[in-house]
Amino acid sequence: MIPFRWRIRDKTRTPIIRNEDIWEYAEMLVGDYRPSLLREPGPIPVEHFLESYLGASLDYQDIYFERGAQPIAGATVFNDERIRVFDREGQCTRVIEVSANTIIIDNSTVAAGNRGFAAFTGLHEGGHFTMHPEVYQLNPNQFCLFEPQKDGSGAVCCRRSSLSKRWCGKLTPEQYREHQANTFAAFTAMPRQTFIPLAGELIRKAGYRDGIFVDVETDWECESYLEKICNELAGVYGMSFTAVKIHLRELGLLMNLPQYLDYKDQLAVSF
Repeated sequence: MIPFRWRIRDKTRTPIIRNEDIWEYAEMLVGDYRPSLLREPGPIPVEHFLESYLGASLDYQDIYFERGAQPIAGATVFNDERIRVFDREGQCTRVIEVSANTIIIDNSTVAAGNRGFAAFTGLHEGGHFTMHPEVYQLNPNQFCLFEPQKDGSGAVCCRRSSLSKRWCGKLTPEQYREHQANTFAAFTAMPRQTFIPLAGELIRKAGYRDGIFVDVETDWECESYLEKICNELAGVYGMSFTAVKIHLRELGLLMNLPQYLDYKDQLAVSF
């Protein structure tokens, strides 16, 4: 595994890093792990990547979350911890021992129809595992959502809502780390070397000659084409529809009409 080394950090030891640097790091790992994934579009074997390449232990549990709170999709445990889970057989919560360097995926993410989301969750946690150990291993005062009575935690848990949004604007350190983990997951699963050519081809087939899909939300036919493209890409890469759509926007392959017109104006000026 190629280690993540980044010197510029904030006071919480969160890396201060450009999206483009995360893109390059994620794709570098993919190329080191399995070079063919940078040549031919296809799904990365997430479990094998996490365990055999990153060196994480993988576990599946019903992760406990407080009533009224957003469900937890996954968690990364950096130190030996005691965490709370829901015991479905006994219909009660219980505390289990979890070893350091364990990635936990909530069982609900692998329910029928959620394989793409489960894969993205695993890679999201892989982003925390590779980029954020210094935050949790060296800071004993992190708040633990598993055991509220405990003062310190070497674990990070990720709400479902944080894995399905496009972070922007001014972010807290925690939100910034979630954004970084999402970026890592997207570019590990859908590296630019294969994703851009394939997506561009599908977009051009839909009638957009320059390979940029212009999303007009009030146009039913446009939305139908976009849904078809996202579903096809999701099938190829084993990802969720939402992850693919956000990835298209991140790469500038999906724009709304004002964004596209501004892009064309900027392009005209550059010539």
